[in-house]
Amino acid sequence: MPIITWKCLCHVCQRPIQGGRPTILFGADRPVIVGICHSTCGYGKLQYGHFQMRPPDYLSNEQISFLAQFYYRLYNLPGGQEPNRELRFSLADLISDYPDSMITPMEYFRKFLDDHRRFRHDWLYEGDLETDFLRMLGEIHRAAKASPAGFDIDFRT
Repeated sequence: MPIITWKCLCHVCQRPIQGGRPTILFGADRPVIVGICHSTCGYGKLQYGHFQMRPPDYLSNEQISFLAQFYYRLYNLPGGQEPNRELRFSLADLISDYPDSMITPMEYFRKFLDDHRRFRHDWLYEGDLETDFLRMLGEIHRAAKASPAGFDIDFRT
């Protein structure tokens, strides 16, 4: 299986990535990995989902596949002031500490609920958010297994 590592070309500027915190760009209209770029190059590319690598800077094929499916589904959920926006917000909180957050995803869900109550945001969700949260994670995992990325990303050394 191929491994993407230092000195791969930036998707945006086509210069080698030799330092910093590389950013993976994901498609919002379909579950694909668009490319990897310097964090400064990808900053203005709002048509993509951005996942900035963080130590230990390694993602397996399964994790990359999960992220591709995750960003596609996240971008297709309601947001802003739309009804049912809370599912998108709760999933977005989960990705902030990925992959560590997948060890205890319900902790992140409960934190989202506590923050939502604490800051007195209007509740616009019309169903059972916990059930839908878990269902969406299951769908993402199932889709990620069905279409693996086919490579690892390793920026550790």
